[in-house]
Amino acid sequence: MDSRAERAARNESLFREVNERITETSLGSTESSRAVCECQITDCLETLEVTLEEYEVVRKEGDRFILVEGHDDPEIERVVDRTDRFIVVEKIGEAGQVARDLDPRS
Repeated sequence: MDSRAERAARNESLFREVNERITETSLGSTESSRAVCECQITDCLETLEVTLEEYEVVRKEGDRFILVEGHDDPEIERVVDRTDRFIVVEKIGEAGQVARDLDPRS
């Protein structure tokens, strides 16, 4: 596997785990909360607004992540949804398999 793609998938999976912990404490599906950008940029500290319901829709697929607009990498992921607050990307190729393997819900 391309080490860059694997590293990117692992970084995004780590940020996804942080958001899993945040959503565990969310009070209701209609309330917005801050989540960390699940991008591959290791020093990214950006956050975004997401409801529990929106996050759960993304998390139904182990290879999907929520990112701040512009943080996607077309070489390893494609944008599958876009809101005014975040984008949803799907990992492709081997990066997608790594993401699914690291999915804490699988």
